[in-house]
Amino acid sequence: MILIITSLISLISGQTDGNPHKWDRTRRCDTIGYDPPCGVCEGVGGVAWGDDPNDYSPTRCTKVAGPSDIDPSTLKRPDWAVEWYAPEYYGILIGPKNDPFCFQVFPSNSSIGNLCYQPQQGPQAYDMTKSFALRYDLQVATIVGNISSKIIHQDINFWIVNKYPWYLGGFSQCICTTAKEGGSGAPVYPLMYNWTDNLSFIGREKIDVEYIWQKDVLLDHWGYGPHHIWSEPDTGKLIRMWQPFNGLQVFPGGTSIGYVDPSNFTDLPPPMCKKGGALMRIKCTDDGYPQQKEDELEGKDLHRAKNPVPAHDFRGDSFEQMSSILNGHLQATGAKTKECDDFTHQELQELQQFFHSIKHSDFNAIYELNHDPRRIFDLRDYSEINELAGKFDLEHIVRDGHCHEAVMWFVHHLTDEVKQTLIEHGVIIPLLSYARHAVPDGISDHEAKIYDVYEKQVSCLDCHANYKPPRPLRMN
Repeated sequence: MILIITSLISLISGQTDGNPHKWDRTRRCDTIGYDPPCGVCEGVGGVAWGDDPNDYSPTRCTKVAGPSDIDPSTLKRPDWAVEWYAPEYYGILIGPKNDPFCFQVFPSNSSIGNLCYQPQQGPQAYDMTKSFALRYDLQVATIVGNISSKIIHQDINFWIVNKYPWYLGGFSQCICTTAKEGGSGAPVYPLMYNWTDNLSFIGREKIDVEYIWQKDVLLDHWGYGPHHIWSEPDTGKLIRMWQPFNGLQVFPGGTSIGYVDPSNFTDLPPPMCKKGGALMRIKCTDDGYPQQKEDELEGKDLHRAKNPVPAHDFRGDSFEQMSSILNGHLQATGAKTKECDDFTHQELQELQQFFHSIKHSDFNAIYELNHDPRRIFDLRDYSEINELAGKFDLEHIVRDGHCHEAVMWFVHHLTDEVKQTLIEHGVIIPLLSYARHAVPDGISDHEAKIYDVYEKQVSCLDCHANYKPPRPLRMN
């Protein structure tokens, strides 16, 4: 399920997680629990893209004054007004990596584990006077390209309406969910206007501000736990925020008091989340509110998931025959198909990322329980494999493996209802490749990585081979 959620600040300090990625004090420095505590030009962060300590570009910072150099009575606390509209917002959402494609991203209160880094931009509206809600209209950069995402948080309800790129069918999708503390804790309400009361003054700095490309901007640096905020000294206008495992946020126009058009929050839940709205509605009731849990599998979907042995007419005596038979069944569904050779491996990876975002979780739970080879057991980032495939001229191996894996995901991880929706809207499904690639002798360890992935992807023959049991031995 896609869960693309903006970088809502969690005001829980995370210094007790031990800083597992060993980030330096420029990328991570908390104001609570660090010894020595965070100081001027520390914890400033920057544009980050990975967990490695070097996977970020630190912003440039110069000390102007420390806390003891400035009269506290002259300080203006960062201004987060009760009502404001930001026509421009830029940021990077950071949160736990719950899937290989970083669709399910929600800021957490810990940096433990692998993290996702998701660029996003667009206007925001915040109203704590009438609607008591916030809204984001974002362009979110994902591995499958940009996705338009409208996100509304009111009460404990979170609505995410996504628009997929045209080459993945141009689908609209609504996800109805409940925002939770740290991503998995108690339900939370929209960020309150007085959260900046928790901040303590760290110092005055000249700092470069990303996205708007302003250099040596004079800003006051404030902090609370791992959270860092920069604002204009004279006005309190909030410009920049950084939290190393939540994200980077830049508000060129600040978050000071301003008019919010009431139409931003009328007609809630969003019509696309109600019955008859978006083509794909996930965890939504008919009237558009979050369900407490996902609908359970039933009927043919449940029977297929619990039965690991395919029928006789879904099996072949060889790899080529198996592929031909299964391709025939796939085409008989009415799906729009293309030969595997007509895809690039990158196109197939994008298609798989789309399938993964709309899969039903009960399928994999059943497969895991039964040690079924249909389970998605080797989720991975494709960047290394793609690099190695190009280096050793093995793109065709990667492509053929993805054709088999994509078809398996389509058949065995999507409900019949979802598959029919994709078929009706002309999403192109690859056909299985016909040749089995044997692992050559004497290949390098890097080449072996590609073949190892391929062998796992073409495991259809494990179940779809037409093996016959051996004849019983004759007793003398």
